[in-house]
Amino acid sequence: MMRFGLLGPPVLFRDDQGGPLSDAMPVASAKSRALLATLLLDAGRVVPAEALEDALWSGAPPLSARASLHNHIARLRRLLDDPGRLRTVPSGYVLRLDEGELDVHVFDGHVSAARAAHTGRAWERVLRESAGALGLWRGAPLAGLAPEVGGYAFAQRLCEARLLLLEWRHDAELALGGPRLHELVPELAILTGEYPLREVYHRQLMLALHRTGRQAEALAVHRDLRTRLVGRLGIEPGAGVREAHAEVLRGVVGDGGAAQPGGSGRVLMCPADGTPPDGPGAPVPPPASPGDPGAPVPPPASPGDPAGPVPPHAQLAQPPHAQLPPAPTPFVGRRALRDSLRRALTAPGPHPVAVISGMAGVGKSALALEVAHQVAERFPDGQLHLDLHGATPGRTPLTPGEALTALLRDLGTEPCRIPERPDAAAALLRSLLAPTRMLLVLDDAASAAQVRPLLPGGARCAVLVTGRSPLTALDGAARFPLGPLSDEESAELLRSASGRDGLDGTDAARLLVELTGRLPLALRVLAARLAARRALTPEALAGQLATPGQRLRHLEYDDLSVRRSLAVAYDALAASACETDRDAAHTLRGIGTLDLPAYGVPLLARLTGIGEARTEAALDRLLDVALLEETTYGRYLPHVLVRDFARERAGEPGAVDTAGTALRWYAAVAEQILAASVGPGPGRDGIPPGGPRAGIEQGAA
Repeated sequence: MMRFGLLGPPVLFRDDQGGPLSDAMPVASAKSRALLATLLLDAGRVVPAEALEDALWSGAPPLSARASLHNHIARLRRLLDDPGRLRTVPSGYVLRLDEGELDVHVFDGHVSAARAAHTGRAWERVLRESAGALGLWRGAPLAGLAPEVGGYAFAQRLCEARLLLLEWRHDAELALGGPRLHELVPELAILTGEYPLREVYHRQLMLALHRTGRQAEALAVHRDLRTRLVGRLGIEPGAGVREAHAEVLRGVVGDGGAAQPGGSGRVLMCPADGTPPDGPGAPVPPPASPGDPGAPVPPPASPGDPAGPVPPHAQLAQPPHAQLPPAPTPFVGRRALRDSLRRALTAPGPHPVAVISGMAGVGKSALALEVAHQVAERFPDGQLHLDLHGATPGRTPLTPGEALTALLRDLGTEPCRIPERPDAAAALLRSLLAPTRMLLVLDDAASAAQVRPLLPGGARCAVLVTGRSPLTALDGAARFPLGPLSDEESAELLRSASGRDGLDGTDAARLLVELTGRLPLALRVLAARLAARRALTPEALAGQLATPGQRLRHLEYDDLSVRRSLAVAYDALAASACETDRDAAHTLRGIGTLDLPAYGVPLLARLTGIGEARTEAALDRLLDVALLEETTYGRYLPHVLVRDFARERAGEPGAVDTAGTALRWYAAVAEQILAASVGPGPGRDGIPPGGPRAGIEQGAA
């Protein structure tokens, strides 16, 4: 049986019984390792040849890359037990992976079992499952590979799972006691040095030292940890560390620590598992000592509450968070997309991330909320909703630090305990979410860099992101590009939202759908206007929209505005300090001066006067913020309402005067085509590569 390994450098190994890792066959070539890892990260899905070339040549493939890629694919097939495992499809390659053949999947199974055993205090089983998972670990996942291979979030999740396994294993060993306690001390001393802010390891080291008769050293660990937390972050140790400190001060082995899964499993403050302690006695508060001035004293247990005060982490699921705004009404169409999104968010395996992308007003947030409400019951610990303000009029996008602070506060973290450094706050968020099954809806994201620190590390949460960009730099995300509605769906939305039942099938309704470009935001504006003014007829409204230069003015009502939604991305580009962003705004104004079916780089470069290289980069930015779409390679098309917006901006100071430039460019192309029809001669040198047909196609672009 062929098996694959990613828990360390990529390897292959085979054995009829499942094969120990000692039988691993290292993949000698660096490019073969990169190829294998890239295919394994997307096993069962088509990996485009371009993505494989980028992974093998660090984003700069040579001209011979495609031929070399075929050779590397052939070598990899020779290593596999069945060449049919790696199939060639029209756009790339697909690697077949059966159940249990990837070490990561086996590892995840052990992690889930260990988590359940830890929650149920089945300590012997915790040890078995932890040993099974940690025995697969050969080093950092994807070790030795270039960043272009990707998998950053994948590797981060696995590293966090390994740290949780170590926590659970040490909790089990502390609970069971015995001679292993002496061996725990050096292991935990190494971990506290590696992770100086991960309190759970300090708590466990304190208990291991105390239970092996080294009380003074245990108190020194507490003193050093408290000094570090107060001095560096301005926060006190969490409840679990305080309980362990109390046990050491009492001088007797208590019920806390390892016997209580939630005792102190936090990074800074959160538990390794969300299960609250339910030991038979309330924790005894540590008295203040000269070495610990002002040490906080936990509130005493109230009469009739033998377990004492409920720790902060126990409140996480009481009651579950339910932050989703109401689902949009009416919601029309998108049936196939809704089904695909539900499957993506509830699929087993690593935590799913789905990204809905598209232009302003296309209905990204509405679709996200509709699907989130449909799958909410699959996430019993609740749903969090955060608006990242990536394209909100009058608002700058949230920084990762601001977004982390908002989420941590929503999860009940006291403001004084939220770390200032974003990486520490992200670690705290992952630890808080690790024992939960929760859905995060991150609306209106600006970039992958804004979203990446907010992703949970565990396998039980799911994340639904919306944004104008598809966030292609976000590893492992399933992407769902969103376009305008169909004609039938548009007419249904207009009728349902306006309450005008007689609209169906009328010429006026068809004209309104056409004039809005089937954009849901524009249709909702029209519906609101029709609902507000019963005397306003669809025919009169269509006449207003058809008036040249007036369409966007009539697509505003209350807080809904197509122009304002489009202006957010444009204004950010125009005001940016980045030359490419300013070029993008300049190029959009150039598009507004010429009414063509589609646009190409050569013409726009002439119109803007910035050269083809800068124009192509500017068009990439316009694609990224969804102000253009690329129908075929090199052919750019704006939505009908984006055309209107571009025409408005073309009259601004600094816009290009294109009429004469365009005519001269077309005349030059026509001259070249005419010269080509005469035959070879001195005038032929200026003909575009490819001959007369290429000249015609270039002119049409």
